[in-house]
Amino acid sequence: MSDDIEEDYLEEADSRRFHRRTIAALLLIALLIASVLLWNRMVVSIRSGESGVLYRFFSGTEMEQIYDEGVHLLWPWDRMFIYDMRLQTREREYSLLTSSGLPVHLNVAVRYRPDIRMLPLLHVAVGPDYLEKVVFPETEAVLRRAVGQYGPEEVYTSKRGFLESIVVSSLSKVESRYILIDDVLVKSVDLPVPVRDAIEQKLVLGEQEKAYEYRLAIERKEAERKKIEAGGIQEYQRRVGETLTQDLLRWQGIQATRELATSNNAKTVVIGAGKDGLPLILGDR
Repeated sequence: MSDDIEEDYLEEADSRRFHRRTIAALLLIALLIASVLLWNRMVVSIRSGESGVLYRFFSGTEMEQIYDEGVHLLWPWDRMFIYDMRLQTREREYSLLTSSGLPVHLNVAVRYRPDIRMLPLLHVAVGPDYLEKVVFPETEAVLRRAVGQYGPEEVYTSKRGFLESIVVSSLSKVESRYILIDDVLVKSVDLPVPVRDAIEQKLVLGEQEKAYEYRLAIERKEAERKKIEAGGIQEYQRRVGETLTQDLLRWQGIQATRELATSNNAKTVVIGAGKDGLPLILGDR
């Protein structure tokens, strides 16, 4: 009888050990599965150029700490929100109305980045989708006010500091939302075809008018030059006429005759005229 009791006791002990081992193995497997499933929530990697804001399940967003690049361990019920802090550029097309009521389509590029000093406030007030919630809507509002003050030609040709006014207004509006705007560029302006063709034709005619004015200015300068040249020739002839005498002419003729007479290659006949004419010289060599 005692042998049966001892045997039952040993079997029960073996059964308890087996159950404990089974439970431990199941717990280990469950822990491994949970670790695999929750790995992305418990181990967060913040890459270069990024910063993180931590939301704790029991206390909310940490307002005093900004997490820099590196690996961070979290409780699975907490969550890290990662923001790209580099300078970024996004484009958006807007359809707006000018002061005359004509539509104009603008392709606008916005260069921006979050203000790292205000990153927790940005996360609480706006969230990760701040580009669609703040940057583009605020830029559109500024563009509508600016374009509504100009006519189609002024918008098309960007006159009167049009781009500068957009940039300044966008900076003052968006920076109050914890976002830094580096620049706003209007890459293209598209008007209705008849309006665009009329403006382009006007610009072409304006350039042609400038070219004609330039040509007329050149002609006026040329006429003034010829007038001065003619006056100089006239003055030269007058002075020569005052100093030209018969004795001077006779002396010049004698000099020319002498040079012709001594020339090696000359075949010249010079016939004098009148009583003071030059002598006849025949040269052949």
